[in-house]
Parts: sequence; structure tokens; C-alpha cells
Amino acid sequence: MIDLAGATLAPDERELLAERTVSGLCLFGRNVRDRHQLADFVAEARALAGDDLIVAIDQEGGGVLRLLDVPFPPPAMALGHADDMALTEEVGAATGRALAAVGVNLDFAPVADVNSNPENPVIADRSFGADPARVARHVAAFVRGLQSAGVGATLKHFPGHGDTHADSHLALPVVDRSLAELRAAEFVPFRAGIEAGAAAVMSAHIVLPRIEPGVPATLSRRAMHDLLRTELRFRGLSVTDALDMQAIAAHYPAGAAAVLALQAGVDLPLTLGTVGEHRDVAATIRAAAAAGEFGPAGVSPQLGRIAAFARTFPARPSGGRLDPNLEAADYATMARATAAGLEARGELPRLAPGDRVALLATGAVRANAASQLSARPADAFVAALRGRGIEVEWLELPWGESVDPTPFLAGLDPLPRVVVYASTSRTRVAPGEATTAHRAEAWARHSGRPFVHVALWNPYSADLVPGPALLAFGYRGSAAQAVVDVLVGATTATPPRRG
Repeated sequence: MIDLAGATLAPDERELLAERTVSGLCLFGRNVRDRHQLADFVAEARALAGDDLIVAIDQEGGGVLRLLDVPFPPPAMALGHADDMALTEEVGAATGRALAAVGVNLDFAPVADVNSNPENPVIADRSFGADPARVARHVAAFVRGLQSAGVGATLKHFPGHGDTHADSHLALPVVDRSLAELRAAEFVPFRAGIEAGAAAVMSAHIVLPRIEPGVPATLSRRAMHDLLRTELRFRGLSVTDALDMQAIAAHYPAGAAAVLALQAGVDLPLTLGTVGEHRDVAATIRAAAAAGEFGPAGVSPQLGRIAAFARTFPARPSGGRLDPNLEAADYATMARATAAGLEARGELPRLAPGDRVALLATGAVRANAASQLSARPADAFVAALRGRGIEVEWLELPWGESVDPTPFLAGLDPLPRVVVYASTSRTRVAPGEATTAHRAEAWARHSGRPFVHVALWNPYSADLVPGPALLAFGYRGSAAQAVVDVLVGATTATPPRRG
């Protein structure tokens, strides 16, 4: 499986696809302008590479989305908090309908990781939660919904990326768990997803020293064959996480990593790079096959599973066109899921038109660890507040740093009725930002003003910030409006759930 450079096919990319030496294409944001362009892009790629080309995308929801002009899911953790399996299944089905319309037949979702580590820098809101049983039932529901629309679901990241302190985009994480511990926690959602019929599993670039010391699970036959195929009895398609991630690329050349993944039992190594680099990886695989490095059966088992997936999930694109009635219903489903996923901790202040609030929030934050792209989660929140007739005085904080907000707050005339701190980071707020929030809360308390923390992304920031909190788990789509609906009393958010 390969990637391509942009939103149109370059001549050398057309040549590569026409050679029909690749089985899959992974789409990224750089390939997407809108759903109609993407449908044309995918159709051209398939016309060159063959109708059985597997086209995949990361359309998880929340912070990990590629296609935005269709109904898209809220963060998985919001669905886990709502804890309504029928709703999660509806969200999965709506996601599948949108992807099928543009010709995608494999979604790299749902995340089956149990986010047991609040400091996890890469999973967090992408997981359905910290409880294996809850994650398991929502993984199964999302799989059923997505695949009912003709799009294969991918359980990721096997054997479980939830208890890591490092981001595998940047380093090689270690999960020091025994096999018994994995069976009791990490494997529970994967078992549920497999039993629900999940079409695919994606590997994790993590080392499990008590399973196979020193070897990333992606390249470990103990993990990808013995545990996944034999113990969990998975018979579907397996694919690596991207092999350009530093957890792999810093230690193995791309071609060598692809060969090792195939030897471990993986079906589709996912390589990212130039056309020349893709050709080099393909040549390395061919040379390894010619040398007998894949054993007597060669790569026949992998080729069989790739073909079986293509038969089971054939592409049925509609040029990006969605039935207007279904599309409206699917947008409504996503909005309902977003609102149902809000979590309230403590007694929230009530806002009303004409109120003046002081907002402390970082403006631009890094959208993901793999790039320097930035996001501005607070912008939509401010717009939604102002849309309700609430006056907002915004102190835009520097990302990750500590400031004293007292002069800003005390200098407002008239003083604000409510002080709002909004955390906007993908990861838990840095100590400096938490210090700023504590200072703001102290000023509000001494001034007799209510204080509230609105977590617009990472929910674990609420553990570091004082006062009542409203957790949205993400900022995209209808999240900002749903948050403001709660703050003005139009709707309610549910308290933390157990189990």
C-alpha cells in the first residue's frame, strides 16, 4: 500500500499505478480538496491500477479526519461517554456511506486501543475510553455500522497503543505488559471487533519486551501471526501503520521494514514516499521473494487475503454524490452524537444573552505530532458564544507557556460575569498553561465570579485544571455549538460514567 503526493495524479504516479504492482492506496489530507474531486481522484487511480485496488483513509472522527465536506464522526471518546451502542452503530453507518460515495472501501477506524494512560500523546480522544469492556462494545458497534455501508473497518493499533508515553510518529514506544495483562485489557476490544467481523487490523509500532524483546510489533511474527492469527483467530486483512514513522524509519530502511513486516505475517506494508521510493520498496520485496525469504508458500497467503478483501468490499462509488435525505439525516446523527458525548464535571455556570465573559485560551495549537500544521479550536467556540449574544473578551494565550492573567481580568470594565478557561491542546495541557488556569480560577474565586473549564480537545486536561469542567473531547463539526447549548441551558451534559 502506497501514498501519493497531491490532489491530482502526477505522470510518474500514473505510470506506477498502471504497472499494477501495488495493492492499496492510502489517502491523506493532501489528496483531498472536496468529496467530488476525491471521487474523481480515486476513480482515476482505480482505472489505472485495477478495480481491485484497495483505497483506504483515516476517517476516525474528532481530530483525525481527512474528508470534511461530508457527515463525519465526533471523537471516539465522546461516543464512549454517550455509551449508546445503537448511536455508535449509526455513526459508523453514516461514516461508511460518505466514504463509499467517493470510492473508499477501507477506513482505518475504529481505534481499538484502551487509553489507560492519561499522558498518552497519540491516542487519547481517539479511543472510546479507558475501560476495556466499554471500548470493546463500541468498537464492535462501529464495525457493524461501517461495514453495513460496504466499507471495511480496521481495528488499530494491534496489540494496543493505549498505554504509551511516546508517540510512534516520533519515537519507538515500549509497553511493558505481560501476555496475561494484554489478554485482560488490550486484547478485549480487538476480540470484540474480530467477532463483529472487522475486515482489517492495523499494527502498532510499539515494542512489547515481554512478548518479543527489541522488535516492534509491526515486524514481530510473535505479535502479527502467533497472537493475531492464531490466538485471536483473525482471518482478515492486516496492514502496517505507516512505515515512515520514526518508530520504524529511524531503525530500518523502508524496503527492509516492508520485507520484515511480510515475514511477520502482515499483508500490506504501508509505505509513504516518492514514486522512486515506492519502486525501491517493491524491488526489495521482489528480490526477497526470489531469494525465498518468505518461505515455501512465499506471499501467497497475503495475496489471498488481499484478493478476498477486494471481493468482499468492492468499490461502489457515486462520484461523491449522497442522497440528500440520507445526508441530512446523517448530519443530524453526527450532531446528536456530539451533543450526547458532552461530559459535565461539577456545577456549570449558566450564561445568558448580554453576559460578558472573559475567555482564556490558546489560539493556534499543533494539529498532530507528525506535522507542523496548526489548528485553532477556540475560534468556533468564540463564534458560537457571540452567536448567542454573549460578549467575549479573549486573552489569547501562548501555547504551552505560563502567563499571569490577573492584569487582563482585573482591567476589564465592567468585570466579566464568568471566567472561562478553554483548553485546546491535542495532548494534556502543559504545566505552564495549567498554571495560568489556576491563576485565573483564583482571581475569579476572590472576585466572586464563576469559573469554568471547557476542554475543547484532550479530556485529561480537566485533571490539571481547577473548577467545574465541560468536556467536548473535540472541537470540529457541531462541537462548539453543542458546548454553548449546555452553557446557556438549552441542553444538558451527562456526568462521568462508570465502567
